[in-house]
Amino acid sequence: MALIHHHHEVELNFAFRGAVTYLHRGAMQRLEAGRLTVFWGSTPHSLVAVEPDTEMAWITVPLAWVWSWDLPERFMRGLVEGKWWIAPPALGDRYPVRAWVGELLRADERDRRRLLLELQACFLSLARQSVERSSASGHRVSGGLQHVERMARCMAERYREDLTVTEIARAAGLHPNYAMPLFRRLSGVTIRDYLLQHRLTRAQQLLLTTDDKVLDVAFASGFGSSSSFYDIFTRALKETPVEFRRRLRA
Repeated sequence: MALIHHHHEVELNFAFRGAVTYLHRGAMQRLEAGRLTVFWGSTPHSLVAVEPDTEMAWITVPLAWVWSWDLPERFMRGLVEGKWWIAPPALGDRYPVRAWVGELLRADERDRRRLLLELQACFLSLARQSVERSSASGHRVSGGLQHVERMARCMAERYREDLTVTEIARAAGLHPNYAMPLFRRLSGVTIRDYLLQHRLTRAQQLLLTTDDKVLDVAFASGFGSSSSFYDIFTRALKETPVEFRRRLRA
């Protein structure tokens, strides 16, 4: 979790005690104890700080399942746009997250179906009661992580452009020869891979929430051509953009 990573499931996070800080969408996001938090893991993210004695759990749910639960449109649109949905404190006391973790690890198929219904009920409650502010409080960082945050924010905001490593490094006030190894050492991925993942995430968002042609999606996501978009998307998600859209909308 210390390295920047991504996956295609929806992530439910809950801290039983303590607090953690994520680097997510180019900014630091803090998760306090007792607050159920949901976000889509396709956006590059990393756990960068953990308070002493913190205990937390996260449960990943396939996006296709969440999409089929008929959740409010505003909730789903925010989810695929990379927002954090944070439940009111009282909701964290209502659902047995600790029990879910243990049961999921040892459940048989019948128990898994029951647990899935409980998770669906939790998502429905969270979607209806989510606070208007859809991201956690900012968290100050210093040193190398501050430079990484500035470069990540630059890419999150300008991924549609034909960005160069020099421009990304300049956003953090660094020379490219220093910025590239620093970003990789602290995040676990290269600058180019991080930028590419932002473009793929945006493409998935547009495929799910618009009827735009695939070619238009490619250009709106920062890809220079439809052929490169098809190739990169298919290698990353193991299906073509058209197949992805059709499967999730079925």
